[in-house]
Amino acid sequence: MIRHLLPAGALLALVTVAPAQSVPTNFVVDTLISTGLQAGHDFCFLPDGRVLIANRGGPVHVWADTGAPVPIGTVPNVETGSERGLLSIAADPNFPTNGYIYVWWSSASDAFMHLDRFTCTGDLANPNSTNLSFSSTTRRVVLSTIPDNASNHNGGSTRFGPDGKLYQTIGDDAGTCTAQSQTSKAGCMLRMDVSGLGAAASTVEPAYSTLDPGDNPNSASTGFDQLVIAYGLRNPVRMEIDQVTGNCYIGDVGQSAQEEYSEYVYPAAGAMPLINFGWPWREGTTTYTTCGGTAPSGMLGPIASETSSAWNSVMGGPRYRNQGGAYDFGPSYEGDAFYLDYFAGEMRHITFNGTSWQAAPAVPGQPSTTNWASGLIGVCSVRQGPDGGIWLLQHPSTYATTGGFLKRIRPLGPTNSVTAISGDGQIGPATEAFAQPLVVRVFDTSNNPMSGGIVNFSVAGPGVLSTVNPVIADANGYAQTSVTAANVGGAITVTASTPGSQTNGTFALFSRKTSVTWIPTSSLLLVSVSNKTNAVPANIPLVLLMSWPGSPVLPTVIGDICTDPSYPLTVALEDGIGAFGGVSFSGSGSFGTPGKTWLYTGVPAFLLNGNLMSFQTVGFDPIEGVFRTNCETKQF
Repeated sequence: MIRHLLPAGALLALVTVAPAQSVPTNFVVDTLISTGLQAGHDFCFLPDGRVLIANRGGPVHVWADTGAPVPIGTVPNVETGSERGLLSIAADPNFPTNGYIYVWWSSASDAFMHLDRFTCTGDLANPNSTNLSFSSTTRRVVLSTIPDNASNHNGGSTRFGPDGKLYQTIGDDAGTCTAQSQTSKAGCMLRMDVSGLGAAASTVEPAYSTLDPGDNPNSASTGFDQLVIAYGLRNPVRMEIDQVTGNCYIGDVGQSAQEEYSEYVYPAAGAMPLINFGWPWREGTTTYTTCGGTAPSGMLGPIASETSSAWNSVMGGPRYRNQGGAYDFGPSYEGDAFYLDYFAGEMRHITFNGTSWQAAPAVPGQPSTTNWASGLIGVCSVRQGPDGGIWLLQHPSTYATTGGFLKRIRPLGPTNSVTAISGDGQIGPATEAFAQPLVVRVFDTSNNPMSGGIVNFSVAGPGVLSTVNPVIADANGYAQTSVTAANVGGAITVTASTPGSQTNGTFALFSRKTSVTWIPTSSLLLVSVSNKTNAVPANIPLVLLMSWPGSPVLPTVIGDICTDPSYPLTVALEDGIGAFGGVSFSGSGSFGTPGKTWLYTGVPAFLLNGNLMSFQTVGFDPIEGVFRTNCETKQF
């Protein structure tokens, strides 16, 4: 991938952790996936918006807008090392009906690059589901004889154009002048019609005539070149296709002087052009070397070239199109083209003035006059999402072999929101469900209730939700969950969010719990109560009851009491209410502020040993009234 050899010290500098990300004013970088990836190399969007991620060693994950990515299958026999691996992925435009995905990868079984199709099963058209899978037995070979003799220059992007054809860029396999041969299967871009391959699996490469759309520049040929629409490329790692014009935007990694960002223009009418991008006769805008004879005429230069020594592996990005989505950049960005560098971590964009491409004017807050964004070291795929945002797949460090992130650059603009409606502030016993459900309402960017809006509930603290994400709002935008307190006391926070939200709904709950510790060697009994109140001052009278085995359960208006005071073997250890003579066997009093810890010393072991004892605390809150904690059992 890297364009030229670097001294060891420089290479070490390149693999350091990326600096802080910087984007223009009123833009933000979302981290959508931070765990679960295995050095993701490329990603694509399914027609319903889900994301498929191709990882270096062969695993493919699906991500459905929440949670961690889920593995759906593995491309077998992927060779890794240097720049090899599972390098690119594309979903068929008809994925909801055929389940086809296409992958570009290095094979450990032979000396060739492969373009294969696999067939997914499961929820092919459910945007909220991760129920997808594919088997290696569904493999349908598309290309299997692309030379892979070198461990570098394997780069290539697999993309569908708006014409429904499959495009594939291919590196020169470190062979320089092979890129000037249209039959070498190196340093080129292909255009293929894969609709006629049939549904059956096959390990045999189809005839090129089967893949030829019929209107390629060399369609009259009978060889590999009938698939070629461009050549003279060095290492076109990342290419994106404008879904409006069909133009291809290619990041071609340079040798030692320039990084190239080139445009293949799809014809508005007439035949597809055959383009020579010039490598190795030319590197960017400069002369590089010869391949014998005279230089060919009509070589097409890049629409942008970068000479910065920090730039070593350009990644071609998208031509921006506002999608009518929540994260559109706005009309000033319409038609601009974005690209970045894997090592420099700098993103730039250019604009078309009607006749030529030029650097886009700087916008407020961008990190420099030339860089629209920075701190994006390790980004190996940059694409525009259906929501209007620019999405990034990033390695945790350059040449990483595991980990990684999926991120999105988006404007801050109006966003969806979630508001807490009811259920906040509840306090209840540990181990039990809170009495009221937690109800939220989802609003769109115009602050109108969202029918069918997606809500994701998360919990922090000792609580368990009754629902599994996502929760779908009703016709009026309402959604709810319930919470059961775990057998741990303390604060519980529940947050409700919706994709694209800046404002979330939050609930603060509290779990009351009695906890018991027995230290027989010291004859010490420690009992504590976790409690919360809104009363000021927080002087809460408490009654602590202890029962030997056999106590009946006493139903009360505040719930069941497992330490029935009428049971002969129930003892009031503390009494802040006066119902049991105001006793305090600890000597430290029976009022909490609002919680309390009691220490009992000199407790004879024979009174407790061998018994399953029950403890429960009852209290009186000036605002809430009478309450109870959980029933805490302790085997002595």
